[in-house]
Amino acid sequence: MRNFIPERLNTETGKMMRLNIDDGDIYLHEYTNGAIGFIQSSFVTVGNYPGIEVRLYGEQGAIICRLVEEFGIAETIKVATPDDVEFRELEIPERFYPVGGHKGESWRTLFYANLINDFLTEIIDGGDTNQGNFDDGAWVQEAINAVELSVHERRWVDLPLESETGS
Repeated sequence: MRNFIPERLNTETGKMMRLNIDDGDIYLHEYTNGAIGFIQSSFVTVGNYPGIEVRLYGEQGAIICRLVEEFGIAETIKVATPDDVEFRELEIPERFYPVGGHKGESWRTLFYANLINDFLTEIIDGGDTNQGNFDDGAWVQEAINAVELSVHERRWVDLPLESETGS
């Protein structure tokens, strides 16, 4: 976790001030089944601005998912396998884009359009298609807390985290 730009313009006062906000993060993780991966996100680092990159490596292959606008494309997925070791790009199926959306659209528009579409679909159809429920949100927050704990204590951290009562 890194704060690359500690001095920022405060929009309310119009003055520069020190803000402790993470501009870029990278974390390495290992799954119970032995697969490993890393997630990198940044709003300032060259080569990934702004965006998220996820790489997962296991015995059956590897995948790279990027939510980064490069060369007019907002999202990419690349895969490699033991029999085809060079990464090749996969086409993202149309069903993963909002109605009228396409791979050349800004990721911000695609992301929020999908959130709104899933929210409305869940209300209208009464189904469970969504971008996550409370349990998903709690799990993500626990993973974020584990990454932060790992950084501050400079050690590996297991999930689930132990509760404050030690159980």
